[in-house]
Amino acid sequence: MIKLHTLSNGIRLVYEKIDTVKTVSIGIWVLAGSRYETKKINGISHFIEHILFKGTKNRSSKEIVYEIESIGGQINAFTAKEYTCFYVRVLDEFLQKGFDILSDLILNPVIAIDEVEKEKTVIIEEINMTKDDPEEILYQSLNDLIWKNQTLSYPIIGKESTVKKIDRTKIEDYMRKRYMPQNIVISVAGNFEEEKLVEFVEMYFGDWKCSNNKKDGVNFISKPVFNRGAVIKNKKIDQAHLAITFEGFGQEDEKVYELLVLSNILGGGMSSRLFQRIREELGLVYSITSFVSTFKDAGVLIIYAGTNPKNISAVYKEIMSQLRLFLKGEILLDEVEVAKQQIKGSIIFGLENTSSRMSNMGKNMLLLNKIMELEHITRIIDSIDHTKVIDTAREVLSKEFSVAVVGNKKEMDLKIFEQRVLTQ
Repeated sequence: MIKLHTLSNGIRLVYEKIDTVKTVSIGIWVLAGSRYETKKINGISHFIEHILFKGTKNRSSKEIVYEIESIGGQINAFTAKEYTCFYVRVLDEFLQKGFDILSDLILNPVIAIDEVEKEKTVIIEEINMTKDDPEEILYQSLNDLIWKNQTLSYPIIGKESTVKKIDRTKIEDYMRKRYMPQNIVISVAGNFEEEKLVEFVEMYFGDWKCSNNKKDGVNFISKPVFNRGAVIKNKKIDQAHLAITFEGFGQEDEKVYELLVLSNILGGGMSSRLFQRIREELGLVYSITSFVSTFKDAGVLIIYAGTNPKNISAVYKEIMSQLRLFLKGEILLDEVEVAKQQIKGSIIFGLENTSSRMSNMGKNMLLLNKIMELEHITRIIDSIDHTKVIDTAREVLSKEFSVAVVGNKKEMDLKIFEQRVLTQ
């Protein structure tokens, strides 16, 4: 059973005790990501994720990693558009050590000017790597299109021009405004004594003070607006990459589960319609899939295909043909039931270790401020029937969609992308 404990300073502790394991995963979730940045400091959330590992008042960068690895544990972090997470996974006997190191990392960083300058070089190299990856170009171009001039379009890693201008003052200012108790969720899953867990959280994070500035930590974001259109990026490569994107639902909306069922039937696996028709029957692609991408209050359905540039028109037409069948309501009862089982299986498989359980709890509490038990999620999925999936298909697929393409323009028929509304 998942439980919630809120500290007096506003930090939320969400936890699940699992007696059958010998490990524990601890995550510190911060409401800090590219969505909360300005254009001038784009990339700073990701930069901070890196720089906090460069040393604290109590440990050098090497000591941070050594102390965890010497007890057989793991430590890492990652940044997304809506959050940053710092986490450790340790044997259950080292629960306190995990909290000791994570709290030191976040509460006592030494942001040295020379380390900031060195990290700029590392991150700029990371940015340059993405410029060589057609799929990275595809999805960034798509984000720039559908979330035009909105912070959701900002790349998590930032841009070279903005990363170069990040300095210690900007880092400290951003951390003061975003790294606040009310923006923090501590998520823990594994084997532990509940009383000890609460004791350690209070010990290491209970004295974290809120800012006296009422503007700090406030989340000035509005519901994103989905923009429609087409973007073609010319790149002389052997394969063309295509992304067809429909406006979907945010994580707050339970309709997202109906869209997951729809996506699974369409292109969620090797038995899906797109895979069977376009790859297996026609041999036009090696890779074709569909998936749902969500944020707190927005989401999209994306269909991706990689093909020979000369075949892109044929692939596009076949995808449109399959989508028209969905729009007509030509979805089988068996397809819905199989998709529901696949989604439930995927969720359950994904929650079979402490790290994934910790992650699931942390994200839900940080973004939705609620506990989502597995049983609740499976009940939602079980309640989805054939009619709901058809209604969702018609709601989503009847609207104008957006298209992003990366490939050699000279080898592609681009006129086909001018029509982006499905007709029955």
